[in-house]
Amino acid sequence: MSVTSPITSSVGHDTREVESVINEQDLNLGSPLTWRSLANEPSALQFLEERVLKEPLFKQQLLDYIEKSKTDKKWRAAAANAITILVRSGMQFNGADLRGIQIPMADISHGLFDLAQLQGADLSHVNLRGVWLRQANLSKAQMAGVHFGELPYLEQDDKVCQSVYSPNGKSIATGLVGGKINVYSTSTWERLWTLDGHTDEVLSVVYSSDGSQIASGSKDGTVRIWEIDTGKCRLVINGHSNNWVRTVAYSPSGDQIASASDDRTVKLWDVATGRHCHTLTGHGSCVLGMAYSLDGHKIVSCSGDRTVRLWSVETKECLHILRGHRELVWNVAYSSRGDTVASASDDHTARLWNTATGKCTHVLGHSRVVYCAVYSPKGDQVATGGMDKSVRLWDVETGTCLHTLLGHGDTINSIMYSPQGDIVVSSSHDKTVRIWDPETGVCRQKLIGHTNAVMGAVISPKGDQVASSSFDKTVRLWDVGAAKFHHENALGHRSAVWNIVRSPNGKEVATCSNDATVRMWDVETGECRHILRGHKKKVFFVAYSPQGDQIATSSHDTTVRLWNVKTGTCRHVLAEHTSEVYQIAYSPQGNQLATGSDDKTIRLWNVKTGACRLTMDGHAGMVLRVIFSPDGTQIASCGDDTAIRLWDVDIGVCTRILHGHYDTIDCILYSPSGDRLISSSCDSDVRIWNVATGKCRRVIKDHVDWVRFIKYSPNGYQFVSGSKDTSIKLWDVETGICVQTFSGHHDEIWRIVFSPKGDMIASASFDGSLRLWDVRSGECRVIQQLPVSANGVEWVQCSGIDCLATTCGDGSVRMWEVTEEDGRYGLRLRWSSMNNALVVTGAIVQDVQGLSQYNKQLLEQRGAVGEPTDP
Repeated sequence: MSVTSPITSSVGHDTREVESVINEQDLNLGSPLTWRSLANEPSALQFLEERVLKEPLFKQQLLDYIEKSKTDKKWRAAAANAITILVRSGMQFNGADLRGIQIPMADISHGLFDLAQLQGADLSHVNLRGVWLRQANLSKAQMAGVHFGELPYLEQDDKVCQSVYSPNGKSIATGLVGGKINVYSTSTWERLWTLDGHTDEVLSVVYSSDGSQIASGSKDGTVRIWEIDTGKCRLVINGHSNNWVRTVAYSPSGDQIASASDDRTVKLWDVATGRHCHTLTGHGSCVLGMAYSLDGHKIVSCSGDRTVRLWSVETKECLHILRGHRELVWNVAYSSRGDTVASASDDHTARLWNTATGKCTHVLGHSRVVYCAVYSPKGDQVATGGMDKSVRLWDVETGTCLHTLLGHGDTINSIMYSPQGDIVVSSSHDKTVRIWDPETGVCRQKLIGHTNAVMGAVISPKGDQVASSSFDKTVRLWDVGAAKFHHENALGHRSAVWNIVRSPNGKEVATCSNDATVRMWDVETGECRHILRGHKKKVFFVAYSPQGDQIATSSHDTTVRLWNVKTGTCRHVLAEHTSEVYQIAYSPQGNQLATGSDDKTIRLWNVKTGACRLTMDGHAGMVLRVIFSPDGTQIASCGDDTAIRLWDVDIGVCTRILHGHYDTIDCILYSPSGDRLISSSCDSDVRIWNVATGKCRRVIKDHVDWVRFIKYSPNGYQFVSGSKDTSIKLWDVETGICVQTFSGHHDEIWRIVFSPKGDMIASASFDGSLRLWDVRSGECRVIQQLPVSANGVEWVQCSGIDCLATTCGDGSVRMWEVTEEDGRYGLRLRWSSMNNALVVTGAIVQDVQGLSQYNKQLLEQRGAVGEPTDP
């Protein structure tokens, strides 16, 4: 075989050795694969994985090495290298017979081994970070020294607001919503103390500089000082008149504590006695944040009064009032250099201020509220984040945005630099933590496992571990030592996937994402046929034309794009909307496209020319849904103005306005015959309308929260509704009677789909589960827990087998075969675009040898079954 792109000696590898691996025709004990471990040689691995994709014979050679290792130990080094290369190349081992393979020291992180047979395998010291081992059989495998990339989580009694490491890293404290603080040893992860005294949520926890004390502030209006050695409360400070204490901080010298409160003050206290030293007054609203300068001579505070204030600790006078923000200021930070402070505000900006002059040096823009502003250890960079889901890195001196870090699917709750400044860690309401390289802006790791919002993530003093705190009542512990070397499959979306649609011929599905791309997948193989790039911001919606030769996409960037399915090229950019385009719909004939936008208009386009044929004005708010009637003569639209409008397609005139809902309407459906319209709303109602008269025939009020989704059954006699109240209900269209309620989800329902026969429905929920239900009995046949929120589901056929395509908040797309044996249903993973989370649910670990106590506990927590042997 020829080698077209050898690794050069400039990257430190012997090119001839790596080339020889490719050129081998037979298995060879003299091959570098048999004596040289490549697991920590990323350049060599990248070269070899590229060859796997281009050279089928090389791929087969690697598989042969793995097979040989089952019976002969002398091939185990080659097998370890082989499986490392194959996993990195994207090969999936779902259902594979890997019994007895010997792959010590291999790196199969983020690999897919669903239902794999690994009995008796030698997995000693294998990197299993983020591996998918759902229902894999690991019985009697050797797993000494395996590395999962995380420790067992710390289960708490209540939602966790924050965690903080001690300065020496020997303990960690967690503050809970209920008022307790738990302190753990980081050497044994045993709970040392529960600090019980606050009567309401703990808003701030901080260690003293020597690590001997903890100070805490709470919604109960008190500051408490705790001794770490005894777990006793040494002082209770009542000075804020029962107003929330938002922030507490030790002075760098450790002899003073400052507390910021909703009583509009910052108060200074003597640590030894609890004596009140001074009150810094001047803010006109609650003080939301506060920090000492590194030398302890100054304090900076921010407030709901839109100002930032600089105070002298020695004289207690206000040195400067920093004005410029137009809304409340959430957060402030002092640079390590002491010459600037940063502030984050509701006005969609962060600001940098000169501490000597009090002047604003730079305004750092976001598109929504900014909650976080933190400096790098050197003070030359500041990171900001908030509701626009991005983390932005800025040069302090010039105010230039160095990188915009995209990937999170919801509000950024915290940002932190490592002590060395080589990584940035962010946490989000999207239930994930991300690790970023501040130099390149690349996401090095997505930490997935939490089942609720992650309120904070902190880095250990050594910089090798992250602790994340969540409203799921856990603190998760992650090893980030290898994060800078993380390899990620390039085919997967980089952010949450919100929409999935099947092509008319059923041979592919298309997905769109917050990462501004659309991807087209072969349903049989999982091959990504095209990545459609061109949108500048997240893509809301994707639709196939009825003929299947064109795809339309709508985006936050205000445009709609029309793509050729065969080539993946963009044929037209429809750019006349002036705000986000939420919804698109092809006419039944496929010659026209309707679009609905935040600019309150609907536009009708010719799909061949890209010309806008009609603009329909009338809505008083954003248009969230547009649909054609089955005969294509009418369009129905709805949005946040609570009205449904019916439009004549030929002339663009509104023929009827349907009133009745009293909150946002975001889902409407025509009946198959076109004589009825069903609508669902944030008002929790479902309404059935007569299209000809515009009259509401029936109001259904069984749901108690926002009805997010409605769908007709294949025969059109029934429809199903899914709600934020976590329930799914099946209705008779004619009578409006609820004929079935499907209960079991723990969070809002995102998507529902009927099977082609109409006898089953599949549901995807924000609780991270995919469920399969029997329509007749209402019984839940299958529950498949996914690593993060399940955002989409579509029923497809693969080789005549019923399958479910799913999308998730982590950017993954998966294809599941629906199995049935003796009346028992199940799901078998056919392919996945990527994997970022450790999944061991149902993995059999009976008589596994060599597991550490921590790894045993981790596997038990994650749902593995069986009893491993003692070390």
